[in-house]
Amino acid sequence: MGTTPPGTTSQETEPPEPHDDGTAARAPGSADGDDDAVGDAPSGDAPRASDDAGDASAPSATPRVAAAAAASAATSAGTGRRRLFGAVRWWWFLVAALVLEFWIYGRRGSIEVCVGKQGETDFALVGQERTDANRWKFPRCERADNLGLVSKYDQAVKEAIHTACRGATIFRHQGEGKVCVDASTNTAQGWVHRIETRQVLPWERPFYEHLFWFLM
Repeated sequence: MGTTPPGTTSQETEPPEPHDDGTAARAPGSADGDDDAVGDAPSGDAPRASDDAGDASAPSATPRVAAAAAASAATSAGTGRRRLFGAVRWWWFLVAALVLEFWIYGRRGSIEVCVGKQGETDFALVGQERTDANRWKFPRCERADNLGLVSKYDQAVKEAIHTACRGATIFRHQGEGKVCVDASTNTAQGWVHRIETRQVLPWERPFYEHLFWFLM
């Protein structure tokens, strides 16, 4: 053993004991320990960074969700309005079809046929009161109905003319019944026909009696 210089103390250094993995233990104040301390520090702060990132993305996500919800609500409202307007259009179509059907049903639904002799009959007396002075001036009139979706106007007029001419030639102008009927094509004998029609409304008795005949 050598001598120790004065002013110094003798200190024996022991070699570091190896760990199980074959690496030597580091001294508490070694530079490698500082590096580990510095390297471990960010791992503890990582959740905070992710939380900050989540907080930063939340405000940007909220407007997108609100915009999507508003667009969905607008789409639902538009679909509801289209369905409502479609139903209203169908109701208007049904009402219009019903009105048209009733108009056709009662068109020229009431027919009045009056026959008379020129120079003897005054058609202006129709609807007035009969008196002894004008009794023989009244025309002979017959009414006929022409209700339904299929018009029978020609047949109804023909039957009404026959009936009116038969009544007009019972007591006077006997034997002129055929001439009276043919007056529409031959006026040589002076017989005149006046035919008037009118619309029968749904609330009139002939209309609903004809329409609901199975209930009467």
